[in-house]
Order: sequence, then C-alpha cells, then structure tokens
Amino acid sequence: MANDPRRLAGVAWLVIVAHGIALGSALGIALGIGCGPTIRPDRPPPEPGPVAKIQPLHTTKVSGRQIVVGEMCPQGAGGRPAVAPLVMRTMGWSDDVAEVTNAVERGSVPRFVVFGVDGKIAGRFDTLGLAEIGSQQAVATGTYVGASPCTSDAGGGQRVEDPKCGPATGGCGLAVGELTRPDDPPETVGVITGGACLQGDALAVDIDGDKVMEQFPLVGVLDGVRSPAAEWGAAPVIGAACTPKFQIYDVKIAPHLEPGKGGAEKHIIGFDLLGVADLDGNGRMELVIALEFPTVRTIVVYTTTGSAQRLELAGEGQSFTR
Repeated sequence: MANDPRRLAGVAWLVIVAHGIALGSALGIALGIGCGPTIRPDRPPPEPGPVAKIQPLHTTKVSGRQIVVGEMCPQGAGGRPAVAPLVMRTMGWSDDVAEVTNAVERGSVPRFVVFGVDGKIAGRFDTLGLAEIGSQQAVATGTYVGASPCTSDAGGGQRVEDPKCGPATGGCGLAVGELTRPDDPPETVGVITGGACLQGDALAVDIDGDKVMEQFPLVGVLDGVRSPAAEWGAAPVIGAACTPKFQIYDVKIAPHLEPGKGGAEKHIIGFDLLGVADLDGNGRMELVIALEFPTVRTIVVYTTTGSAQRLELAGEGQSFTR
C-alpha cells in the first residue's frame, strides 16, 4: 500500500543513510582526509654528482735519452777501474754533483759503455757501487771488460794503441750510461758518434747532420781564463777542408785578455776533444771537451737546443786527478 507505515519507515532509513554518506564525504574533503591525491608527488632528488668533471692524470713524457756522462779510467780507483760521473740528462741537463752521484749510488746506472779513440765501443763498465777517492771525489767502482780507451779498431777483432792518447788523457776515455730502474738488467746504450777537426783556429763539426760543417772559434769556448763559456757561437763561415776525427788532443788556446792582465802566453789553456756524439738521441751532436786550466782539469759537455750555429754549456764536472 502506498501509505504503509513500514514501507515509509524503510524509505526514510535509506534517505538518512545516503545523506550521512554524502555528508561524511563532504566533511572529509573539507578537512583534507578523504581520498588520496590524484597527482603522484615528485620523486626524491637524485644523489649529488661531482662538483667538477674528473680529468685523467697526465704524465710528463721525457723526450730523448736519459743518461749519465762520465770519464772511465782503468786505474782510477787505487789501481782499479772507475768512472767519474760528470753530467746527467733526465728532463734536462744537470751537473749538480749530488744529483749525479745519487743516481749512481742508488743503482740507476748499472752499465757504462766506454769509447775508443775512433768512436767505437772499446769496452763495458758494470757498476757495483760508489766510492770516494782523492779530495772527496765520488766515483763509480765496478768491473771493466774490454780494451783500453786509447785504442781503435784495427779489424779482425784487433785493436791498436794511439800513442798520443795516453799522454793527453791519462789512458782514460768517454763513458756513457743509460738511466734505468735499479732492478732492471743492464743494457748497452746505442750512441751515434761523429767527428770534428781543426780548421785554422776553429773547431769544425757537423752538428745537425746536414753534411755542412760549422766552425766554432776555439777562443770562444772560454769565459776569461778560468771557466768555460756558457754559450759558444759559430763563425759566419761554413764548410771545412779538414778530416773529422772522434778525438783531438793537445790543442793550445791563448785567451783574450784585458789590457794590464799580463801576456796570453802565461794563461794558455789546454784543449782535448774527448768525443763527438749524439748523447741525448735528438739527432744533433754533443761535444765532450777536457779543458786544462792553470789549476784544474775540467770536462765540459756542449749541446744545442735550437740552431746548429750556437752551442750551450750542458754541464761541467771534475776530471780524475792527473
């Protein structure tokens, strides 16, 4: 029936329930506690990266050969073979006594090759240690296998003595050793050798291998009467008619003197060319020269970093006491 009290009560109850649900939803929305948001919140930020881009480490490459230049005397250490270390080349040339001798003492120069008067290898010196001789001069001691530095190759495995070498050099010769790791086996360094000759009062030598000889005035190797020149320039002439040799002995130089400094004959400097060789492996020749000053004999190395017309003093060291 349309007016049945029980039916009306059921309808009223449904209306109340629906109204309650609607009211609850509205209240939840108003208070912010209803259904979750329809938009997903942002993701958490990523972990921070490096402040700057990481660059790989760069290692410095040393161009050319790393060596120690010395003088080997078969009886240099109390009658035993020894090498006087003179000049060293690593990233550059150095004649600092402590640096050069330390390289030998820590075993970085296990072997020296020794050259004869013709620029060929006369023998090999294997380093055992460092010792002091004379006036606190440090030399490398070891074993030497080979011929005298004052000999040249005569063919057939034979060598002949040069009679001029002994009086000029004391029987000693140019020695070159390559710098290596102390635990590496010794190696025989390969060095290209050349020659020079006297053209009047100049030393003629092909520095850069262009088949043209530069001429360096002998007096230009001196700075006064007591030291070698820091730079040695060539004369404005090229070519020479002389025959190049690896070594030249007993040359006398009369230095230029200021007025009132006495006669040049009292300040004569002895000059011995001990070798012409590409020591650092850059394709240009170095000159190794012994200069006999009034009170000391010193060995110098001249090199070039640019023009073949200009040589620079790479270093200077004390020779064995004569």
